[in-house]
Amino acid sequence: MQDIPMRNPLNPSEEREYQAGFARIMRFAEHARQRGWHLSDRQLVHEILQRERAAQIREKSSLPMLGEARSAAWNRGQADALRTILRTQHERYSKGL
Repeated sequence: MQDIPMRNPLNPSEEREYQAGFARIMRFAEHARQRGWHLSDRQLVHEILQRERAAQIREKSSLPMLGEARSAAWNRGQADALRTILRTQHERYSKGL
């Protein structure tokens, strides 16, 4: 699986949002792992597609962000974290661990 590169270099605020989105998913994954939970590959792929779609919508929208709306960078950070989890999970199962 290949990571989807960002379209433009990130400015500092986008980088912070990207890292916050990435970190949030990784914290959730660690929390889930400690409890013995895991998502199927299908569930992870579905979530990746949802985050990428949200990022594309956010990029194309000319409306201001109100309320809990997150930026495209935040959604892409989450999608990349989910890809990392999927890759790790796939490697772990392919090794028989």
